[in-house]
Amino acid sequence: MEAFSKWLTGLSYWWIMGGFLVIMVGLYFLFNSIQRTKPVKAQLLCLCGMDLVTLLFFLLTFNLRVSKLAAEAGATPRTMPRLWALLMLLASVGAFVAVIKQGNKPDEKFNRWVFALLVGVGSIFSVIMFNYIGYYLSSAIFIVTVMLAMGEKNKLQLILVPVIWCIFTYFVFYKLLYIKLPFGTWFSWLIK
Repeated sequence: MEAFSKWLTGLSYWWIMGGFLVIMVGLYFLFNSIQRTKPVKAQLLCLCGMDLVTLLFFLLTFNLRVSKLAAEAGATPRTMPRLWALLMLLASVGAFVAVIKQGNKPDEKFNRWVFALLVGVGSIFSVIMFNYIGYYLSSAIFIVTVMLAMGEKNKLQLILVPVIWCIFTYFVFYKLLYIKLPFGTWFSWLIK
């Protein structure tokens, strides 16, 4: 599994996204061909998309370094992402069963495909920008952009939500799990 994880991290973002796209298109045709899942295929595809991202994060945990002290303590940098992956999987299975059992209530009409596509492209661009402007700034810009696109006008929320998110991720990843998130090459001089 560790060899697969190293191979996965060596792949370009574009190959990973291409693989996700192929899987999601295949699932679309699968759900569309089954009478019971056809009316709810969009809901099921959203769940499957979240599961694919969760699987990717789980596989990437095999590359996280584990110190002997952390291994002896039983909590390593791998612990939290794996716990998150397990909880996401359980929630997804529960949601999948609930969607199937709801009596085939069809998906609601969604007329914001351009918005959804732009958010997807924006998230990919945000991840690419981690290398240049760092995780914190890239995430904050992405969050503010999506909030503005969704029509948020409260200036306090536009400031507080990304700031609180960045502070939360800093404490969880850097202070609790000892994982350094990318700071970006453009600002690397700040941490020398």
